[in-house]
Amino acid sequence: MRIIRFPYSTYRQVRGPIIPLMVRGKNGWRSSWAYVDSGASYSVFSTEDALRLGLKLYDGEKTSMTVGNGDRICVYLFDLPLKIEDCEIMTTIGFSPDLGIQFNLLGRKDVFEKYKICFDDREAALTFVRNQSD
Repeated sequence: MRIIRFPYSTYRQVRGPIIPLMVRGKNGWRSSWAYVDSGASYSVFSTEDALRLGLKLYDGEKTSMTVGNGDRICVYLFDLPLKIEDCEIMTTIGFSPDLGIQFNLLGRKDVFEKYKICFDDREAALTFVRNQSD
């Protein structure tokens, strides 16, 4: 059983469960940061990240998603490898020109299926435990 622990980070002036990760696109592996969001069904990243990965935004599967304030945003979905430390998994990541927050979101789809995730606000830490069946 692999345990990965991240202290909460401050990224773009927001402190919380924000972790470094790697995503592989046409331009190879690229580092990024994402807010781990148990309320988000999908991971949604910025269009800038899509460009850094060498992805053509409109080649993704177009869909719309409801965000926290009830608005709907346009999202383009891609199946991409993602690394959390040295653990690689396939994930569905959406990229949106309408993402109105200052950071990427790491949502439940694929990620929460592969890891047990513990948010410890008292200790200001986030723990990922890789499911043994994966």
